[in-house]
Amino acid sequence: MMVFSSCKIPEKEPLQILVFSKTAGYRHESIPAGLKALNEIAGNQGWKITATEDSALFSPSVLDSVDLVVFLSTSGDVLGEVQENALQQFVESGGGLLTIHSGTDTEYGWDWYQKAIGAHFTGHPPVQKATIVVEDREHPATKHFPASTWETEDEWYSFNHNPREDVHVLISIDESTYDVDDNRWFDGVVQRMGDHPLVWYKKVGKGIVFQSALGHTDEMYADTLYRKHLIGMIEFTAGVY
Repeated sequence: MMVFSSCKIPEKEPLQILVFSKTAGYRHESIPAGLKALNEIAGNQGWKITATEDSALFSPSVLDSVDLVVFLSTSGDVLGEVQENALQQFVESGGGLLTIHSGTDTEYGWDWYQKAIGAHFTGHPPVQKATIVVEDREHPATKHFPASTWETEDEWYSFNHNPREDVHVLISIDESTYDVDDNRWFDGVVQRMGDHPLVWYKKVGKGIVFQSALGHTDEMYADTLYRKHLIGMIEFTAGVY
């Protein structure tokens, strides 16, 4: 006689995500659109989001309760030394840090962060269309793209060096498809990189630091492909995969 157990399979705990959008430099007008998109995604995915610009939340007691920290268009020096130490310990102990758009324009004076993020921002031309190249189409953050290239409009960052040797690159940009040399706001900066990664991640201690330079415009946060990119990045960096 077959006996069926009445025990229920425990429900999976929802991801706990701390979204931080403090700025001490340039402030992106798309931050509200980014927060709206993340909250809508979280509602659909069953995640729990805490959005803040309060650096004091970067304490061991708070970070121990989250799976992932998201820097949403942060800029400049946004954390004090105590908060920096707490975030470093969080990541190295297995937590995830995802930076959206301007994570490379953040915490220039913090050596650990600069090594973890892989490169820092130097300049960009005006918002324009370009073709990005999806180099890894098997990754959770990119497997939804229907082709190996995507023509879209955004603000295309250049960096102080090519981080490819130290990170896993998922997406790069074809510099021949936009005016990379228009540095009207960054006089003297050489924005042409040749091999030009935009999205990458690396293992840091037991955790992951993931950065995507995409996400400057309101329209990007409404785009279905970009929202799927966000979902994949969040789940991967939080350790779902």
